[in-house]
Amino acid sequence: MPKTVVFKEGAESIELVLPVSSRTLVLSYELAWRTPEDERFMRSAAWKGLRRQVLDRDQDACQYCGFSSTGGMHVNHIDGNPKNNELSNLEGICPTCHMFLHSGLRCEVKKVIDCYNESRFSQIEIVQITRLLREKGVSDDRIIEFLGLRRPVLWKQDLKYLRQLYGFVTSRKPTLRDVKPLLSEEEQRFSLENRNRW
Repeated sequence: MPKTVVFKEGAESIELVLPVSSRTLVLSYELAWRTPEDERFMRSAAWKGLRRQVLDRDQDACQYCGFSSTGGMHVNHIDGNPKNNELSNLEGICPTCHMFLHSGLRCEVKKVIDCYNESRFSQIEIVQITRLLREKGVSDDRIIEFLGLRRPVLWKQDLKYLRQLYGFVTSRKPTLRDVKPLLSEEEQRFSLENRNRW
């Protein structure tokens, strides 16, 4: 059953209905960056067909927050391995939830996600509420206050540390820094073999 929360702004109340999710969303990061071969595959007809198959199966809906759209949805590799293109390893995901799974890029490079130690809501609810309030023109500061996001902290490449935090996608424009370069096949293999130590 959907959860309902009420946002009050002066005399006005906005009722927000949040879809229920059985998934957990936490801050994470790329476990194995792509290689030039992966990038070529992502532009191929084979990937486009596979991507469409996944989004059709998932009814163009994010498997985390429930957001649905017939355009702009992403496909995520569940195990973090960009070479594992089995259907069971692929899921439909909205761009916002995808940012949290690859938070290093958005926190450290693009500077659009802020991290906090405290929240009144789960990470998925933060995504859902932020999306609904932004549609109503509510400012970042007011959304942060409503969400109970407190004690801002720095992002660190540490999965255990990140799982305890809450991320907030700001409305700031992303910085124009270059993204991490592609890995060689050997570097990617090493990264995947050693991911349990991250």
